[in-house]
Amino acid sequence: MKKTLIYVAFLMLSYFAFAQEIPVKITKSELFKDEYKHSNIQLVEEDGNGGVVVVRSYQGGVFLSGQGYYFEHYDSNLKLVKEYEYESKQKKGDKTVRGKILGIVMHDQQINMIEYVYDKTEKAYICNGLTSGINDFNFTSKELFRIDSDQVQKTGMSMSGIGGNLRYDGDSGASMIVNEDKTAFAVTVDIKDRKNETHKLYLFDSALNQKIDHTFKRDIKDKRFIYEDIDVSKDGNTLYLLGKVKTDEAKKKEDGGRYQYELTRITNNDEKTQVFDTDEHYAASLKIIIFQNRLTCIGFYSDRNDNRFKGISYFELDPTTLSIQKTKFNKFTEQFMIDKYGKDKNKELKNVSFKKIIVTTQNEIILNAEEFYIVTNYVSTPQGSYQSTTYHYDDIITAKIDTSGDIVWARNINKRQDSGALNPYFSYTSTAKAGSAYFFINTGEKVRKIRRDRIEFKEASPKRSNLNVIKVDENGDFDYREVLDDKENEVPFMVAYGKPCGDSVFLLGQKGKKKQILKLTL
Repeated sequence: MKKTLIYVAFLMLSYFAFAQEIPVKITKSELFKDEYKHSNIQLVEEDGNGGVVVVRSYQGGVFLSGQGYYFEHYDSNLKLVKEYEYESKQKKGDKTVRGKILGIVMHDQQINMIEYVYDKTEKAYICNGLTSGINDFNFTSKELFRIDSDQVQKTGMSMSGIGGNLRYDGDSGASMIVNEDKTAFAVTVDIKDRKNETHKLYLFDSALNQKIDHTFKRDIKDKRFIYEDIDVSKDGNTLYLLGKVKTDEAKKKEDGGRYQYELTRITNNDEKTQVFDTDEHYAASLKIIIFQNRLTCIGFYSDRNDNRFKGISYFELDPTTLSIQKTKFNKFTEQFMIDKYGKDKNKELKNVSFKKIIVTTQNEIILNAEEFYIVTNYVSTPQGSYQSTTYHYDDIITAKIDTSGDIVWARNINKRQDSGALNPYFSYTSTAKAGSAYFFINTGEKVRKIRRDRIEFKEASPKRSNLNVIKVDENGDFDYREVLDDKENEVPFMVAYGKPCGDSVFLLGQKGKKKQILKLTL
């Protein structure tokens, strides 16, 4: 009896440990309706006067075609000050085909939309900068560069192998990267070249002045070079390109991955490359993180294959010379394994997708990921067969890495969510403040207790979803609370597409055409 009472008391203490207050200020806009049902927040930036500019992309459905962007300027109380709609629609007689907006960046109350279009008359792909102040939304256009269409790798599919088999080329087309301080951005375009991996790289400052025009070429076939990541230095003068390369030498390795990583530093004057290996380990993917005086490449690694992970790999390089300063393979902590599996530790994590990498004010790295995977089954019925696809949004993985490259803490947050389609109400939005990590997620009515004194967040639905915040503090201690009950909201909020801004996170709520902006301030 005494042991039972002690056990019950322990459970009660554990419960109250999870019931601590996490201060969150809630601000909501008025409910509004758009012409188009489907929209997502693409950008949230402070206006310098306590308000924010919110940019949402929209897309029509089956019965209402169209696509474009809503620009909305709100004051500090989320009262709408000004709005503007940019419609991506080809006008009659226009000789250009609307391609896409590669990205939107705001700096010093100026908004730049980077547009990538195909001109039929010129037979060229043209990149334009569309610029406006936030007080008038009167956009003017400036051509940034153009490339003849016969040079550009146009789609994600290309011919390879004997007989011309189709294969997917993940880095085809054009993409845009913005540096952390929003002072510069880069545009990369995949160039058609059967013998060499080739990209055109352009770097611009926030005033749309070109700083770099560079052709990156690697003497290896496109299919053997996997484009991993690209980033722009804080001062906006340097590009870093990371590739995963399957060389003949790497294929002869007895242990670890049959590839090598190559980091290339590109300036207006030169190009240099550093090659590094993951030794006997496998590192499925790495991301670049740029600091003032160091550069790191970080990701998950395994000892078995590319999708069963044992820990976090860390490579530190000099940002100028690219000399390797540190190489570390940090195993997941004991606490992480208990979070994930209870006492059974002879397992490995798999199906991990990067979600967000955050650098704290102390230059520590918070790495956030999710167990995301897709399962396809073929179902037979008396009426016939059909394909069933399920999207799984499972556990949250979070870890903090100190300036020496060591794990400070690593936690696994148990979560089970699945849907028959990509679901914006599942997954999460993450941010950080004062060395703590925060996660905003939707859950069902109750948090579920699972084996070995652990809890699990269960799935919600657009019809019934409670908004929760989870906190992992600077010591790795775990806490959570409900922020909004489903009954308090007229619309559910799409946590998969939330945008951090300062100490706040912005979410879009939607139910049919009815919408609302939610601001959650830590």
